[in-house]
Amino acid sequence: MTGLVDAKGRPMSSSSPSLFKKAAAPTLGEAFGPWAGRDLTYMQMPGGGVVQFDLSRLTLSDFRQMSSHYQINSSISVLTFMLHQLDWTVECSNARIGARVEENLREVWTRLVRALSQAFIFGYSPNILQWENDIASRGIVLTKIKDLVPEEASVNWKLVDGALPPGSPAGQVPPKIRVYDGIKQLGVNQPIPQQNSFWYPLLMENGDYNGRKLLKYAFQPWYFSTLMHLFSNRYFERFGEPVPIGRAPSDEKVTLADGTTQNANAYMANMLQSIRSRAAVVLPSERLTDATGSPSDHYEYEIEYLESQMRGADFERYMTRLDEEMSLALFTPLLLMRTADVGSYNLGVSHMQMYLWQLNALAADWAEYINRYIISPMVDFNFGTNAPRAKINFYKMGKTQAETNRAVLAALLQNGAVKVDLTELGQATGLTLEEVQNVTEPVAAPSNPDAPQEDDRTSRVRDDKTRVSEQITARIAGQAKNAFKKGTFGKSWVPDYGFTSQVPDDKLGQLIRWNSDLLDPALFDSADEYMAVFSSGAKDILDD
Repeated sequence: MTGLVDAKGRPMSSSSPSLFKKAAAPTLGEAFGPWAGRDLTYMQMPGGGVVQFDLSRLTLSDFRQMSSHYQINSSISVLTFMLHQLDWTVECSNARIGARVEENLREVWTRLVRALSQAFIFGYSPNILQWENDIASRGIVLTKIKDLVPEEASVNWKLVDGALPPGSPAGQVPPKIRVYDGIKQLGVNQPIPQQNSFWYPLLMENGDYNGRKLLKYAFQPWYFSTLMHLFSNRYFERFGEPVPIGRAPSDEKVTLADGTTQNANAYMANMLQSIRSRAAVVLPSERLTDATGSPSDHYEYEIEYLESQMRGADFERYMTRLDEEMSLALFTPLLLMRTADVGSYNLGVSHMQMYLWQLNALAADWAEYINRYIISPMVDFNFGTNAPRAKINFYKMGKTQAETNRAVLAALLQNGAVKVDLTELGQATGLTLEEVQNVTEPVAAPSNPDAPQEDDRTSRVRDDKTRVSEQITARIAGQAKNAFKKGTFGKSWVPDYGFTSQVPDDKLGQLIRWNSDLLDPALFDSADEYMAVFSSGAKDILDD
């Protein structure tokens, strides 16, 4: 017997009611597991004994103070600047929805990055989303992201009824589940609604909306670094001008220049004060005698300095070690901000590659919240809740990815599959690039070699003018395409005609005045329509 059988080996037919039957649906929605993460901190080794600070007692004010440290500020700033340079696009099955969302998101991208980066210091970032009506697009757009002070913001929870697990005894009360429902701001009576708020917890674990505070793990090196900087400054001040030590016989008196006498100890004290005031010091020259009565190499009156056996390099090594610990706590590889001891280029490249992989992971964490709480409302407000979903897609950062893209692009250019946009390339390089067209025309052989050749200077001049008009048209075409794409086509758009040395001033002026009347977005729907009119007019003016 052949055919389909079930899990027990019984034959199945297409008419069987149990064939392809769906499994029972699970309990849907917020039902189980009250999600409120606790910050568990273990300070003791097994068996007892405190081994580190109680980091659970740190407050947001402590983290704000830590962020002013030079090493921590450097690591946080590099992390923010690198994430700002991320390349991304918005994907959607509906191209119109994807283009609208991407355009709006790019307008607020810088502000969004700065708002999200606040979580690197405080663990979370509370923000306000400001939506406004856009007359041009006839839709609702996100115009501003207000990052709130973390100390003045907290989550507004909404309690919903959970579900009881199967087999629970009758009469048992279902648990209450806390769900995010906006932001409470200090000084504001009513909570900010969910549609106008955006709460980002960094690398959230166990449902803790306070996120992971990176600075918590940099506290110990930060604390000792601050103390060591204070102590080292006092040390350098003390031993930069060391304490003088004077010795003198306590039972002798010294006759001064004015004939008076003074105890030797008091005389030495005056000499030491003179040293501090940069005065000259003159001491008696009596030498000490040994047991045989012979003079020794030491004098009865001596001055020395209290010197330290520790050198400044010891402080520098220890403070550098503390800086490295803070860098590692903030995901910053050591060679990203300093030079290596061994001078290995490959080692530095490896550190940078590791850093870029870490940025890819953080970008994935960002994408989840941006898709859910920024892009999804954009689609809902403008296209409806049943419209196709759009999502942000971050391009992977890393050396391998860049080399692959470079190789693919070079191959496409060599095969003529793609062309370079000279206007965009000129803006990127800061140079003005002009496309040079090589026109090759075959030379016709004269029918009678002995006949005199006709003078074709007039026709050649006309051909040159024709080629210049075509070159100007080709040059303006790329600029017009970019202007329509960016929405800048109009009176404020100033085309770069080029070829000014090849066109008489009166002709060029006539072309510019005629073209200025065409720069009206209401006249054309696309760059092709505009270029069709411009090409005809340029030929009439320049070829006349």
